[in-house]
Parts: sequence; C-alpha cells; structure tokens
Amino acid sequence: MRPFFRGILLTGTVLTLTSCFNRLNMAAVEREIESEIESQSRRLSLAEVRCPRDVYRQSGAYFRCVGYLRPEGEFTINVVQQDAQGSIQWDVPSSAVILNMAKVEEKLQQDFVKAFTKRASLNCGDLYRLNQPGEEFECEVIGGVTVEQDQITALVVKIDPEGNLTWYEVREAIAPATTVANPTE
Repeated sequence: MRPFFRGILLTGTVLTLTSCFNRLNMAAVEREIESEIESQSRRLSLAEVRCPRDVYRQSGAYFRCVGYLRPEGEFTINVVQQDAQGSIQWDVPSSAVILNMAKVEEKLQQDFVKAFTKRASLNCGDLYRLNQPGEEFECEVIGGVTVEQDQITALVVKIDPEGNLTWYEVREAIAPATTVANPTE
C-alpha cells in the first residue's frame, strides 16, 4: 500500500508544481501596467496597481486590476489574456477619477461630425489624465477644418462638476483671397 500512496503523493506534487508554472506572474503584470500608465500620462502618480493573485494562463481570460493614485483615488484596469503564454492587453476606462484620452478623442470626433458634418482628427495629448471637475484642456484639430469662413484649430474641453465633458471650438478667420494687380512697367 505504501508505494500506492507514494505515487498519489508524487502525482499531486507534480500537478501542484505545474499549476504554479501555469499562473501569470502578477507582480510583473502590476509593474508593467503601472509603468506604462505613468509613462503615458502627465501629472499622474500611481501609488500601486493591484491585481488578483491566482490568475492562470488562459487565452481570452479576463480579470480586473485596480490602480491607486497618489494622494488618493482608485480606478479600474480591465485585462484580457491574449494567449496561453501570458501576453496581456489592458485598458483603463474613463471614470470619475481618470480619463482615457483616446476614448475622449473618439467621442469628441463623433460629436464634431454631428455638429459640423465634417471629420476631424484630434490630439488631446497624453493618453491618461486626471478627471478634475472645473478643469479645461485643449485638443488640437490636426490640420484644421474649414467651416464657412473660419478654420477650426482646436477644441477646448471643460469638465463640469458631475464629471461630464463639454466643448467649444477655437476658430481662426480665414483671410479672403485678395487680387494684386500686376504693375505695368
């Protein structure tokens, strides 16, 4: 009977060891996300990123992490595993604490088309910024867009007390073309 129990014990140990190697290195995931968020933002200082501890490598698996800001505030980070080797893709949705500027740009571009029936490419700067009610920031209209006799060069975006975004356009008058008479000699 002893060899039988030894076999069960050995099999259990092997399964336990292989399952440990089949987990994501969550400390490395947390460091990667924290580093990338800080490098893609201005004025954001993360105290830490926390993710669940026992996440197994599995293509398509989803989990959530939480980012903690200095001095205060927390936000959600959605993570999806891309393959069974542990490659991940993560996303920070806009919230009451943080704005995902790529998503803000996308929404502003949709609003711009509705307002002017013209498309505009926007650059609002860093990928992430704090969602601070009362703050204004400017998004460049890349290349400008002509509307009537004006060129729209930027959108000024304001965050209201509820965290909603409103905007108005910055216009520059286009000087009318003038004809200069060719002097005769």
